Amino acid sequence: PIAAGATVTLRDANINGNDAFTFSGFAGLTPEGDATIVLEGSNIVKSFNQFYPGIYAKSGYTLTITGTGSLSASCVDYYPLSAGIGAGYEMACGNIVIQGGSITATGGDDSAGIGGARNGNCGDITITGGTIIATGGDSGAGIGSGAPYEEWDESRCGNITISGGNVMAIGGYEAAGIGAGAYGAVCGD
Repeated sequence: PIAAGATVTLRDANINGNDAFTFSGFAGLTPEGDATIVLEGSNIVKSFNQFYPGIYAKSGYTLTITGTGSLSASCVDYYPLSAGIGAGYEMACGNIVIQGGSITATGGDDSAGIGGARNGNCGDITITGGTIIATGGDSGAGIGSGAPYEEWDESRCGNITISGGNVMAIGGYEAAGIGAGAYGAVCGD
């Protein structure tokens, strides 16, 4: 966990949940409140569980990512159901702000690269800088919401604002590159 209010520097870090070969565990990184991650060097962050994202932005708080380094963030390889950065399966996540860095974020099934997950809602997403490649899993947006699994489930995200940086977002099946996932997911107020 990252303490609330903390600024943490990742410098050539390799947090690889796949190495644990277990389905217990959590996200690769979880801020306990508002927090900032500064990227230096080359970094990899994967969750330790298919139900958790690589980096979890807890509901009600803001995760800020900045710096000049690179980051690859994703859920574990085995039956992933969570975002690369954002929400986990059936979990709500808070706001995500990206100010810098070279970021590659990959979502699992029905999950966004950056944002919501299967049946997992997300707050606002703001990008002001950096180079971002975000790829949604099956039916998940590249940046935005995941997709609901059943018709009565919900997957939504808040407002998405991009005012700088270089962004490439690739959605999964019937999902937007930037915006809503498939099957009735929504984005924005």
